[in-house]
Amino acid sequence: MILLIILLLPLVTGLGILFLRNACTVRIVALTSTIVNLVLTFVLMGSSPAASFSAEWTNLMGIKLALGFDGISLLMLLLTNLLFPFIILAGFKREQKQVSVLNFLILLTQAALIGVFLSQNAFLFYIFWELTLIPIYFILLLWGGENSRAVTLKFFIYTLAGSLFLLIGIIYLVQLTPGIHSTDFSVLNQLHIPAATQIWLFWVLFIAFAIKMPIFPFHTWQPNTYTMASTQGVMILGGVMTKMGIYGALRFLFPMVPQGVLYWQNIVLVMCLIGVVYASVIAFRQTNLKRLIAFSSMAHISLMAAALFIYNYYAAQGLLFQVVTHGLTVVALFYMVQLIQDKTNTLELPQMGGLKHAAPKMAILLLMIVLVSVALPLTGGFIGEFLIIIGLAKQSIWMALFGGTTMILGAIYMLYAYQRIMLGDKNISFKNTTDLVRLDYWMLIPLIAILFILGIYPQPILNLVEVSANTMQNLLTSATGIVTTMSH
Repeated sequence: MILLIILLLPLVTGLGILFLRNACTVRIVALTSTIVNLVLTFVLMGSSPAASFSAEWTNLMGIKLALGFDGISLLMLLLTNLLFPFIILAGFKREQKQVSVLNFLILLTQAALIGVFLSQNAFLFYIFWELTLIPIYFILLLWGGENSRAVTLKFFIYTLAGSLFLLIGIIYLVQLTPGIHSTDFSVLNQLHIPAATQIWLFWVLFIAFAIKMPIFPFHTWQPNTYTMASTQGVMILGGVMTKMGIYGALRFLFPMVPQGVLYWQNIVLVMCLIGVVYASVIAFRQTNLKRLIAFSSMAHISLMAAALFIYNYYAAQGLLFQVVTHGLTVVALFYMVQLIQDKTNTLELPQMGGLKHAAPKMAILLLMIVLVSVALPLTGGFIGEFLIIIGLAKQSIWMALFGGTTMILGAIYMLYAYQRIMLGDKNISFKNTTDLVRLDYWMLIPLIAILFILGIYPQPILNLVEVSANTMQNLLTSATGIVTTMSH
């Protein structure tokens, strides 16, 4: 029952706040809902792994409203419910139109994401997968910046196209099930699909997840969307929704088409590593801070996607650890971007400089976030990327070198951006700029604290993902014997 409560709480709260008129009350109620859901998630983590919920929905293919979790879905649920209080808090004390509608859409997105991560059958998974698209579309369209209509339309077309690929893949998988057919993951995971079928079916499923992450060359919707999106919108996209692609790949590709995964492994790895280098180089060339961070996020996601296709324990653990730290870092970075824009009225790096003289505390906190982003040892950003690179090295030392460019190039462009924003002579145009206020500390200090604590003591997250990492490795290892008999 606790799973159903976690799923429905943001939805019911969101519907309730539509009837509230006071903006402050709306935000407080929405924030309270997300905090309660986070507490329930911690309760769930301490409960029996067998906790689940199931109710009849329709006789068609035995479809049920079936909710459950394993180590991977619990990790995704924890990330979602950990980030949404900060996403709601980011809207406090800001001038926003239709506050009740905006917060309803944010909570609806949270409910849909929770549904994706808890679904136990492919039909329910697809319903929630599609449902996430509706509220984020309106958040981007109505609260986005310049060219929001054109940019949002491109985002919508890309993600809808990916969803259609996913639907085709699910329909094909379901018709392979015996008897009256079933959409349950437990049944789909037991299918013995011929190797030749897995080879083409892999791409039908993978394209949907590659667009959502996104990775090269399915990334072209991402930079403009991130740049145009409101702060809360880009936090949802970068912090949580990109992880839907990773989760979908883990839930569908590895148990259902493992031979397809191994057959195309090297091709996909090359795509991912091209994305790492490409996004890092492009990030360095950006003059707009928000766009720089958008490409930086793509570089990190590309490295995580590469870890998906390295079937060893280190890469799997690094990937799942990095899912958490990347989400936390992205939210902190984009909140800081909003603060910089508020205080300087620009996001163009050539127009900045010397901000530390007017906002020294802000300079300190931004430096701490940047150090996490560039994977400084003893920060959360280091643990995941270090494990991923070890995993890549076991596959190929060249792959490890290309993957490691996220650390090298990331340090160059992030520290260079920091220098252009904060350092230098006192900028006369910032003479009336103020430092951080209490709300900013409530946003930034917990995020930074978590990221540094995970860097110093990563074991709680590593324990959570250990079983899942072993499961990923075993799925692909069991398929290796078959795949090695197939020629490319």
